[in-house]
Amino acid sequence: MLVFIRSYLSAYDARMGKHFRVMGRLGIPFRFIGWNRDGRPLRTGAHEILYERASRLGARWHNAFAIIGWNLFLARTLFRLRREIAAVHAVDLDTAAAAFLFCRLFGKPLIFDVYDKYTAVRSIDGPAGWLLDALERYIARRADLTLLASEDRFGQMDLPKGLPNVLVLENVPGNQVSATALPKFDGRWRVGYFGVLEPIHRGLEDLMRVASRRSDVELHLAGYGGLEAMVADFAAKHENIHYHGPKGSDAGLELMAEMHAIAGLYYLSVPNHAFAAPNKYYEHLMIGRGLLTTAGTSPGRRVEQHGTGWAIGEGADALDAWLDGLRPEAVETAGRAARALWEERYKDYFEERYVSVYGSRVAELVKASPNG
Repeated sequence: MLVFIRSYLSAYDARMGKHFRVMGRLGIPFRFIGWNRDGRPLRTGAHEILYERASRLGARWHNAFAIIGWNLFLARTLFRLRREIAAVHAVDLDTAAAAFLFCRLFGKPLIFDVYDKYTAVRSIDGPAGWLLDALERYIARRADLTLLASEDRFGQMDLPKGLPNVLVLENVPGNQVSATALPKFDGRWRVGYFGVLEPIHRGLEDLMRVASRRSDVELHLAGYGGLEAMVADFAAKHENIHYHGPKGSDAGLELMAEMHAIAGLYYLSVPNHAFAAPNKYYEHLMIGRGLLTTAGTSPGRRVEQHGTGWAIGEGADALDAWLDGLRPEAVETAGRAARALWEERYKDYFEERYVSVYGSRVAELVKASPNG
């Protein structure tokens, strides 16, 4: 059995959903250990084991006791399942440290999936940051398989390219959505955001404030996270702002396909955002909608290079200027370029990289394990 671990919920993790699909295709049994941070009622499958303790996303050191509790929960759960586990797939450093220790003690293969550099997301620097970076790099070098979300991450994590245990696995959707026609422009631009409702660093507050005072934009948001209450409040007070609640990947993409443009802003107040490799970048290509993102980030450079969207500055003024200059022909051009790039480069990525390459590597590790 393969055990996946992430300090989040699998239902709202598109990358984890793809891993589950690969295991299903290959017939490898698996379980998931996750963290229900806000105590919301959930309908979980028999394969899921959840840690139930309140904790706010992005609260850094204020979550110290919760993180300690989470790691103790992980250690107990892994020890209880030790005779069934063939390999462990751990996401990010807040699960990988406990998983690494368990795997070394009990001779299990470890897959270390680096969604984001731990200190860069949390703006941790100084001696603590240096120690955490060193630990993360140590585990990445010594895991049986380490997954990075983009080529940029080698430099960010100070890892040399060519390491035999490191595989780049981009966040390309595993499902296929047919291209649909853009909705007709009726005097309001339909702008959508689907993902984690993270405060401060994702421009969502600016998006809502701008939409609340304009008559030429209709904002649709879906997801869950620390900004949920504010999003619901804006939606209640403004008829052109709509909150659709948490959604799974397929439902979220169906909603985004009804938009003129997809928002995916990554403010550089979080250092990791310069290396962002988000699902939204690939999703906008698949559904054929232009992506509104932030200049100076990896998605910003890529939409500018391929003409699939707009890279703007941070803040409400930049959003106002973008809306003031938006024209139907530009929206259509970006959408066509996005879908064309999907067809050319990413349409078969899930089969070629997730199933054939990642799946084969995992199958080898599981088979070689004493419990495989």
